[in-house]
Amino acid sequence: MRFLTQMGTSPWLLLPALGLLLLAASLLESGILQPLEYPVYDSLLTLRPALSQERVTLIAIDQRSRMDFADDLETPETLAVMLRQVQRLGAASTALLQPLPVNPDQANRLLNAIDPNKVVLTLAAARQPTPQQSKPPTALTIPNIPSTAVSRHQPAYLQNPLAPWRQQRPQPEGFLFPHADALAEAGRAGHLLFSPDCDGRVRNLGLLVPWAGRLLPALPLQLALQAAQLKSDQLQHPPSTANGALTAAGLEIPVHGFFRSLVDFSGQHRPFQTVSASDLLADRLPANSLQGRTVLIGPTDGFGDRQRVPGFGTVSTSELAAWATATLLADSPLQRPPWAWLAEAGVQLYFILLLLLLIPRLSLRAGSMTLALFLSGWILFAACALVFAGLWLKIIPAVLFCSGGFLLLRRQHGLSELDRHRQESTRLLAQRFQEQGLLDLALEKALLLKPGAKANREIIYTIGLECERKRSPQNAATAYRHLLQGGRFRDCASRLKQLDQDNGTVTLARADATLVLEKPGEKPTLGRYRIEQELGQGAMGVVYLGIDPKINREVAIKTLPYQNIEPNLLNSVKERFFREAEAIGQLNHPNLLAIYDIGEEKDLAFLAMELLTGKDLSHYCTAGKLLPVPAVVDIVTQVASGLACAHEQGIVHRDIKPANLFLQDNGQVKVTDFGIARFTAASATETGIVLGTPNYMSPEQIAGKKVDGRSDLFSLGVVMYELLSGSKPFQGDNITTLMFNITHGNYPPLREVRPKLPAAVYPLVGKLMQKNLTRRFKTAAALYQELNELRKELGQG
Repeated sequence: MRFLTQMGTSPWLLLPALGLLLLAASLLESGILQPLEYPVYDSLLTLRPALSQERVTLIAIDQRSRMDFADDLETPETLAVMLRQVQRLGAASTALLQPLPVNPDQANRLLNAIDPNKVVLTLAAARQPTPQQSKPPTALTIPNIPSTAVSRHQPAYLQNPLAPWRQQRPQPEGFLFPHADALAEAGRAGHLLFSPDCDGRVRNLGLLVPWAGRLLPALPLQLALQAAQLKSDQLQHPPSTANGALTAAGLEIPVHGFFRSLVDFSGQHRPFQTVSASDLLADRLPANSLQGRTVLIGPTDGFGDRQRVPGFGTVSTSELAAWATATLLADSPLQRPPWAWLAEAGVQLYFILLLLLLIPRLSLRAGSMTLALFLSGWILFAACALVFAGLWLKIIPAVLFCSGGFLLLRRQHGLSELDRHRQESTRLLAQRFQEQGLLDLALEKALLLKPGAKANREIIYTIGLECERKRSPQNAATAYRHLLQGGRFRDCASRLKQLDQDNGTVTLARADATLVLEKPGEKPTLGRYRIEQELGQGAMGVVYLGIDPKINREVAIKTLPYQNIEPNLLNSVKERFFREAEAIGQLNHPNLLAIYDIGEEKDLAFLAMELLTGKDLSHYCTAGKLLPVPAVVDIVTQVASGLACAHEQGIVHRDIKPANLFLQDNGQVKVTDFGIARFTAASATETGIVLGTPNYMSPEQIAGKKVDGRSDLFSLGVVMYELLSGSKPFQGDNITTLMFNITHGNYPPLREVRPKLPAAVYPLVGKLMQKNLTRRFKTAAALYQELNELRKELGQG
């Protein structure tokens, strides 16, 4: 299976093939499955009650008898005495398991001493048949049943279609037939051929075996017919290869295969009474002790005449004959019902459909529990059918198929899960880069996604739209072309055509996850707010200029489009978005951005926030645009004041950077974008997930550790360094190098970059940017006090 799977073979082809192969092996009674099925069958038989010992008695010619009577024990005269004694004690029928002498005179002396209508004799099998033994003597009445006979009453749909190829018919080498007219008239003779199964144990008796164009009956069958006062030539319509029953005047003996009958080895004791021949000949048995019983007389001490049977070790052929006779005389004989193959085929097909249609839709744990439940139901049903009703239904094919099929699906599930996890990780990384405005990195990851998956198509399309908004038509076209490889999607083709034409049309309409202007004069709305224009891209969505018509106030509208979010992540993302509003709504500080309203429509959520006028601090971080030192100190002081308020409420910003610090025209500073803030009382940052902008992150934030307000102070120190020097303290050719420099590297001292700053500035910045948490300011409030002292030194106090 592993090789086929690696070759690209679908499990949807392997599973039916495996199921049908096991089903065919079961119907053919393959030697591969039977050794696995027999131990289960034998174990269940021990749970059945044993057959009654009241109907069959075995007169054992054992070691004690041979010691008492020596060589006279098996002479025709002694055998005749035993047969007459058995009949005197009331036996209903008798079988002599000791083959008749080949010498006609000796055979006739024995037969003349008994009633042939009440005695069944065994036919001796010859190893090398002689020409005289090529067919039974015409005087011997053996049922003339054609070996090709098929039951007329057996419905066609109950016949195993593979039965003709299932089992070879038994072919005895030949028989020795006693020359006796009395036996010929009575027709009471039978074979004792027991064929072991593939594991060497005898479980079946061939009731009829073909020989010389006829079917020879087994001795236990002859005894069953005699107990019913019938003869073998009265058997009607016996089946050949199909399951069914041998019937004769109300007698019905279930058979399977080629006239085979299961020998019942149920329980813990033998279903017949054993009496020593010595006790019989010495007349030590009570009167009428054999009344109404079927009696068998035969040797039990021959070491070469032994048969292995399940549950009872090794027994003699005579004991096995008694066992088979007790089975045929039982009221509810053990059987393999004619519909067994149909039930097993239906169960196998059921499990094929279950593994194909239901199990793959469930999780690995739910699938295994569901499959185990259904399989246990079948095992329990089959076990109860055998234990309580004596109906043998095979269990192993279904167990093997379910085990092999589940392992195949588990491996396939593991491969698909690995690919799914890789795609999901890449998709989340692309979405994170897109949220942070790193569109080049977002596009790089998006091109690794398979454009055929629905969740992937959404993020690729969103990144293409973002590239269009950021005036990156080449990147947008690349995203759309990659998306179209998976088929048509929304208006991708028209957008790509428009980008190629570069007609520069600006639209104003609502499309999917964003709001765009398409028709001049038509203004889209969110809730009660009228959208005027796009202001920019926030960490979580697009920010628009809106008008509150009730009080005619301009507001900033920040949106969270639902259509760009994978459905299974929607609830967590919405929770994070509304948590931003809740977190900032708890704050009331002049240096923190105010939220006026929050709302939700069917395809997005939005925040109505304070509209700011001015520029963010990223405009003042380059040489030639640097602010005066007192202005920088004043800005940092205001930020520290706002962070102190947030930290006291248990809120950490986590993304302090120039772009999130807004300097208004009136000189007031606003801390914006708490979009990735969390309550510190919640849980620590998940391992491996980094929230924030790399250049301004603290070492503990990069390491994925739990962060507190001191992490914001480190980021504020980096911002202050950049505002004073015009360069970032930590740099690198890539993100990995940058993060290493933040956690382990040194930065150019501010004194060397800009040596003419006030002396008190250098230690303050250095303390803010300490890699060790304990060496920084303990709180933003402490920093605020230190900055106020610095302002006094600079003449601002």
